[in-house]
Parts: sequence; C-alpha cells; structure tokens
Amino acid sequence: MTSEGGTTRDRYTIGEVVEKLRPEFPTLSVSKIRYLERRRLLSLSRTRGGYRLFSPRDVELLRYILKLQDEEYLPLKVIKERIDRGEPFYSSQDSPDGLPRVSEDRTYTREELAEAVEVEPSFVDELINLGVIGRNGDLRQRDVEIVRMAREMAKYGIQPRHLRGIMAAVEREAAMFKQILNPDLRSGDEARIAEAMHKARHLAGMDSRLKELMMASIIESFAP
Repeated sequence: MTSEGGTTRDRYTIGEVVEKLRPEFPTLSVSKIRYLERRRLLSLSRTRGGYRLFSPRDVELLRYILKLQDEEYLPLKVIKERIDRGEPFYSSQDSPDGLPRVSEDRTYTREELAEAVEVEPSFVDELINLGVIGRNGDLRQRDVEIVRMAREMAKYGIQPRHLRGIMAAVEREAAMFKQILNPDLRSGDEARIAEAMHKARHLAGMDSRLKELMMASIIESFAP
C-alpha cells in the first residue's frame, strides 16, 4: 500500500483498512474487525490513545481471513487453527501481478488426503460415497478440512453416515439460495453472475453464523 505521495506506509487506521477492503468485501465493517480481534485472529498494535493500527501484513492477514470466510465458508475456529499452524499467506508484494494470494488450493488423491488427516482411506471413501466431499470430482483443501472435522466428530461416536442428514440440510438451504438468485445466475451477464455468486457466499456466511448462534442457545439448555 502506498500513500498519496507514492511512499509506502507502515501503519493504517481501522477506518482506512475498511475503506481499502470494502470494494472486495462490501459487508466489512469496523465492528466485524473488532470481533475478529476479540476472537484472536488478529493481533493489532495500538497508539497510546488506544486506537488500533494495522501493518501491511495485518491488512493482508485480514484479507486472507475474509477470503476464507467468503470463498470456503470456513468457521473462525478452523481459520484460527490454520493461522496458528503458520499456514502461509501472501501479500500483494509477494505475487508477480500485484494481487493478494492465499495458500494454493491443491488437489489430493484419496490416499494423500487420508495421509494428510491421518485417517484410513476407507474413511475418506465413505465420505466421498455419501457426497460429503469430492462433489465436483476433485479433492481439495476444503475437503481436507471437512475430513478433519469428521474425524474429530467420530471421536464422539458421530460416524460419516450420520453426516448425511447434515449434508441434506445444507443442500436444501443451498437450493433455496439458488432459487432466490437464479434470475441473475441465468442472465448470461458476467457482472450479474459474479454479483450473484458473491451474494450466495454472503448468504452462506450469514447462514453459518445463524446456525452457530442457534446451536449455542440450544446447547446452553442442556445443563439442568
């Protein structure tokens, strides 16, 4: 990032960051950034007066987080795990065309995926057969995260076959979003289609957060 005079700046206010990233993420707000900081996905320096300051790396990390939310629908807990593992993300200065880069979304064979998550290939096969992963023919990073979470759930006795109901609910909700956005998706206009895809991702993000809050309310009722 550079200032109006063309010199590189090393600190930005939260308002400047929102203004910079809002063209990519129209729903971004100051309150959302504060929430991400409270969840410890961001660690920002502050002025003596308590104002948040972003380094260029902080800005790129925020962009990375928002992309994972918008494009891969990952929950914040999983995103934080990626960051804590030191998974690389790339600033605009690192890429030859000046565009921000996130980690490469490589493809996996079933054996590679099983090895990456430390499960048996049969576990991966069952998730593929149920349509939980590999729905587009490839196994990608998103599928790795799904298998990792399925493995954790299996520790509590929730087997892959139990995820069929969750997948069916997701498909119903996705169908509802598609029906709402279908006029734009079928318009043949690239700009309208791109905007519809963005809206679909935004709806998916809100849907995920809504279910998270609803689930939290229900779980609180478990205790006598």
